[in-house]
Amino acid sequence: MVIFTVVLLAITQGFTEFLPISSSAHLFLIPWAFNLPNLGLRFDAAIHIGTALALLLFFWKDFYNLFIKRDKLLIYILIASVPAALAGFFGDKYIEEYFRASSFAPLIIGVGIIFFGLLMLFIDKRAKLDKDLAHIGRKRALFIGFAQALALIPGTSRSGITITAGEYLGLNRESAARFSFLLATPISLGAGMYKFLQLITDKDASGTISATILGIIVAFVVGILVIKWFLDYLKKHTLLAFVVYRVVLGLTVISIWLIRSL
Repeated sequence: MVIFTVVLLAITQGFTEFLPISSSAHLFLIPWAFNLPNLGLRFDAAIHIGTALALLLFFWKDFYNLFIKRDKLLIYILIASVPAALAGFFGDKYIEEYFRASSFAPLIIGVGIIFFGLLMLFIDKRAKLDKDLAHIGRKRALFIGFAQALALIPGTSRSGITITAGEYLGLNRESAARFSFLLATPISLGAGMYKFLQLITDKDASGTISATILGIIVAFVVGILVIKWFLDYLKKHTLLAFVVYRVVLGLTVISIWLIRSL
C-alpha cells in the first residue's frame, strides 16, 4: 500500500506542480479522501526534487544562457525567490501544525482552491496581457516573489498564484508561465533537498528513503511531459478550464468535509 501511495502521489506531483491547481492540496487531499497512508510534509517536499529536475532539463538552454550571458532575468529570479524562501524557512512548522494537521485543513484547502481559482480567472480576463519577459524588472520580480510565498498555504497553487501575479503585471500567459517555471526551480530544488536531507539524517525515517527516491523519479518523468503540454496549451487557451476544475474540486472537498463532520 505504501509503494502504491508513493507512486500515486509522485504522479500527482508531476501533474499538478505545473498546472495552476495546487500540488500541495492534491498531495494532502488524495490520502485524506481515500484513506491512504499519509507520508507527511517531508515526503511531499522531497519529491519536489523530481519536478525541479524536470524544470532544469526542460529549460537547460534558458538556464545555460542566464548564467553564461549573465542575463538580468537571473537576478530577477533570485530576487523573486527570496520571499518564499524566507516564508518557508520560518513558517514551515506553522504550516505543518495549523494547516495540514488541523481537522479544518480540508475545509481551508477547499476554500483556498475556490478563492484563488476565481482570482486567477478575474485577472486572466481583466488584465492587459501585452508584455513579455523583457519587461520584468526588480519591482515586478519582487511582487511575483511575494505572491509565490502565498503558495505555502495549501490550496493556493504556486504556479497558479505566480502566473496570476505575472498576468496582473501585464505579462502574456506564456511569459507569465515561463517565468513561473523558471522561478520554481531554485525554491523547489532547495526545499526538496532540505527535506530529503532531513529524511536521510532521521533514523526513524530510514525506511522511507528508497520510497522517496522512487517518488522523485516518477515525478521527474511525469513533470517533463506536463511542462511541454501546458506551455503549448497556453498559446491558444485561457485558464478557464483550470478554474472550473478548481471550483468543482473545492466544492467537492468542502462537501466531503461537512458530511464527515456531522
